[in-house]
Amino acid sequence: MEKTHTKVNVSEKNAETGETKRGIRQYFTAQRITTLAILAALGYALSFLEFSMFPMTSAFFLKMDFSNVATMLGAYMLGPVAAIVIEGVKQLLCLFTSTSGGVGQLANFLVTVSFVIVPSILYKFKKGLPWVAAGMGIGCVVQICVSLICNRYINYPLYMKDQAAEMFAGTFWLIIAFNAIKGVSISILTLLLYKRLSKAIKWMFRNVGAKTKKSDKAAACPDNSGKSVANPDKEVYNDLMQKIITRSEEETRALARKLASDFKGGEVVLLTGELGAGKTVFAKGVADALGVTEDVKSPTFTLSCEYEGNKLRLIHIDAYRLNSGAEAEACGINERFGDKSCVCLIEWPSKISDILPSKRIEVTILRTGDSEREITINADQ
Repeated sequence: MEKTHTKVNVSEKNAETGETKRGIRQYFTAQRITTLAILAALGYALSFLEFSMFPMTSAFFLKMDFSNVATMLGAYMLGPVAAIVIEGVKQLLCLFTSTSGGVGQLANFLVTVSFVIVPSILYKFKKGLPWVAAGMGIGCVVQICVSLICNRYINYPLYMKDQAAEMFAGTFWLIIAFNAIKGVSISILTLLLYKRLSKAIKWMFRNVGAKTKKSDKAAACPDNSGKSVANPDKEVYNDLMQKIITRSEEETRALARKLASDFKGGEVVLLTGELGAGKTVFAKGVADALGVTEDVKSPTFTLSCEYEGNKLRLIHIDAYRLNSGAEAEACGINERFGDKSCVCLIEWPSKISDILPSKRIEVTILRTGDSEREITINADQ
């Protein structure tokens, strides 16, 4: 019995290791690594374009540069982990020209990460300019606090030696002013450049994405039969239209589970129906199939909610309060369309029809009775 128990533990450990490796491979794709490298190189190049903000004072060493724009852009495009990687690589490159033996680079790393971490985490859950502005504001305040600590206990002791405490007491207000100006400047530049750079990166990898989609489709239906290899009895939703009658919420939810059970990531599902038709019930069924354990609710007031599933993430979008695709783009709603790590489900898609991808699954729910629904599924992939 003891040997059997040991084998089971080893097997479970190997399975967990395998899952971890797969997760790392899925995160650090060739496209993501290339984007990280581009942003790290851009940040390193910008670090040379520095100037002293207070040249006529004892705080002449507080030098302004815009290298943190690259880190902040990476934070919004790829998330907080990517931002930490970008900043770490940038500071490692700066070591080659460092005169502080790496101490200054450590302080800069801590200050920059403190600036980008809150906005990037908040952006994962809350889109829209007000939330972005709030995140950047919090980031500026956190950066100021961390900068005061780093200067008092890292930079000043390095450069001022025994006079560190005295010099800090006389210039700490300049440190606050410097980081406030820098934080606001970096934030404004990020807002101006983010959409443009994001589109440029997508354009760079447009052919890679097309090849991936083509190979995925071939793998799903190698003989063009329209049947899934994983489940030969299940139709792949491709140029398919069908109408199904459901007579309860559970049947509607079960239909959604069946639809989403073979999703591989990157699917965009459009949910159309009047108020109370059952769009959120359908969304819950999709969430069930993706392994989401949280209670899915309509994101009418937040525009978008993200749920972590054990299979794929679910990005649940409600476009009811939007007026155009341009407004949706300004909120960053379209950034996850086609993302292989998630499924995007959009309620009221007609509001943003001009930015919706041509490859999508359209679900129309018609209320035909108190509990009865006529559901049409039309996929154009």
